[in-house]
Amino acid sequence: MEKAMLLGTKKFGLVLMALVLLMSLLTGCQQEKVLKIGYITEQTGVDAYVGPASVPALQDHVDKINAEGGIGGYKLELIVYDTRSEVTDAVAVIKRLFDQDKAVAVIGPSWSAAAIPIADIADAAKVPVVATTASNVNVTVSETGQLHPYMFRVCFIDPYQGYAQADFAYNKLGLRKAALLTDIASPYTVGLHQFFKDHFIELGGEIVAEEGYTQGDAEFRAQLAKIKDAGADLLVMDAYTYKDVGLAAQQAEALGLKIQIMSGDGVFVPELLEMAGPQLEGAIVTTGVSESAPEFAEFNTAFEAKHGIKANIYTYYGLDALMMIEYGIREAVKKGEPTPQAIRDAIETMTDVQLFTSKVTMDPETHNPLKKPLLINTIKNNEWVLLETFQPK
Repeated sequence: MEKAMLLGTKKFGLVLMALVLLMSLLTGCQQEKVLKIGYITEQTGVDAYVGPASVPALQDHVDKINAEGGIGGYKLELIVYDTRSEVTDAVAVIKRLFDQDKAVAVIGPSWSAAAIPIADIADAAKVPVVATTASNVNVTVSETGQLHPYMFRVCFIDPYQGYAQADFAYNKLGLRKAALLTDIASPYTVGLHQFFKDHFIELGGEIVAEEGYTQGDAEFRAQLAKIKDAGADLLVMDAYTYKDVGLAAQQAEALGLKIQIMSGDGVFVPELLEMAGPQLEGAIVTTGVSESAPEFAEFNTAFEAKHGIKANIYTYYGLDALMMIEYGIREAVKKGEPTPQAIRDAIETMTDVQLFTSKVTMDPETHNPLKKPLLINTIKNNEWVLLETFQPK
């Protein structure tokens, strides 16, 4: 009798253990319903100002989604890696997100030199990547004209920005002699300047000087002296790093070079005004979005109060990219499983979808957002002032 009772107790214990194990496995399965989204951004290095202004905003949005129950039973996890402002590091961390973390989608990078090699890696891994401010044409379409099926972006492209800059300089400012100061290692700068040059000459303008440098240089006096001697009335310096333009403006003033300065969205950050505001009075800076726009006022106030840092274009474009991926996940869940392929397919066909900055329709042939407006700003009394909005035809 005792033996039977003991045997029964043991069997009961085994059954109980099996039930506990099963419940644990089931709970584990529920916990595993997590979709990982990667974000590669500059948190250290020459462009360390990009990440701190964007990571908190993305995490806030992910937390909000999860607090509301996630998406179709899936919670989101944001995995952030520092690229250290280096292309090699950006390539290394994107591979880690694909191979080890099994991310279903990735946000970034913000500069074209890193985005171009990443496009091939994304295609091979079959995981969608949404670049933020990487505007070179070859980020989404190869030099041979082949679409990168897994690479997207939320910003406008260089041909459009270069065209708009040349048009404004020639037709609105009445300038005829332009000089280019180009970061020769930056696809962003090289491409943008080529498109500016082509259209400026087409309009009847003249490129009187073309000088080069590489990111990290701190001395521009020799190039600026040649630009001064050439009689240029416009200096186009579409740098990716705001410090380049800030230093050039300071050194131009020291040389007595009075010239209209024009730059692109890569330097549209508050730090530029802090560095060389007086020297850049009257400068023209083009961008796709401005933190001084009234529709962002409430967000900006709340963001700065919570995180102690001001929002900038990298905050906004980062949110655009995250919301684009969020849309892809929601659409994929409606149709079945939120696989990288399903998310990609949804993003490619998105039409008139409201993101953070605007409604976006994706061009399936180029993976560029259609009809993104370009803002032409000037610096007045150390503040950005919107001059006009350039809308693509």
